Amino acid sequence: MITVKTHITFQDFLIFHLKSSLVRLIAFPLMILLFFIMKQYADDYSEKEIWLSASMWLVIMFVFVVIRSFFRLKFAFKSNKKIQEYISYNFTDEKIQMKGETFDEDFTWNSIYKVKENKEWFLIYQSAETMNMVPKKFFTKDQISELRNVIRKNNIKAKLRND
Repeated sequence: MITVKTHITFQDFLIFHLKSSLVRLIAFPLMILLFFIMKQYADDYSEKEIWLSASMWLVIMFVFVVIRSFFRLKFAFKSNKKIQEYISYNFTDEKIQMKGETFDEDFTWNSIYKVKENKEWFLIYQSAETMNMVPKKFFTKDQISELRNVIRKNNIKAKLRND
């Protein structure tokens, strides 16, 4: 059995979501910028005016998207009281036990949709859109290795690291 006590702060939550949304944070302003540049060319603006205007709008769009994302994530974190609690996880060969300050849940490995592991997190999906975020900073190296083995043993659809 692997026992890990965790706590996710707003900073942890924010950094996780910003890293996982980085492509979207950059792609959206760039797409808007591309349409803006095409319109400016069609309206016969000089190249200097186009690049000056495009640069300004790129900065404005990027700042808007980042600020909007920050407040959206802050609201999501503050409105989810469970994620803010100290949570103890017990991983066995048969099930996962989660115990927080206001809840106590058990679920078997065969009810898990998938598991993703990145450098800092285990993401345990109970469905395509519902996941438990388990920070790896609370694990020892041996516990990480043991959890990977438990996941593999249970034939869970998983993307695990090899380090």
